[in-house]
Amino acid sequence: MTPPGNALPEVESPCIGACLVDHGHGFCVGCWRTLREISDWHRYSPQEKHALLAQLEGRRATHSTVH
Repeated sequence: MTPPGNALPEVESPCIGACLVDHGHGFCVGCWRTLREISDWHRYSPQEKHALLAQLEGRRATHSTVH
């Protein structure tokens, strides 16, 4: 379904089903969101979701470690 006008399409959740919050940095190790971001995802506008997805890339790069 295409949104009317200049509205952004709905954004899917970044959840990958690997839900575990690392209390050292406070992010889910699967999707890199905080518990607040996870619980509020359904309330965010498409613009807010896109902005958060951009932040998640930075978190992943900063906090991921190669084993």
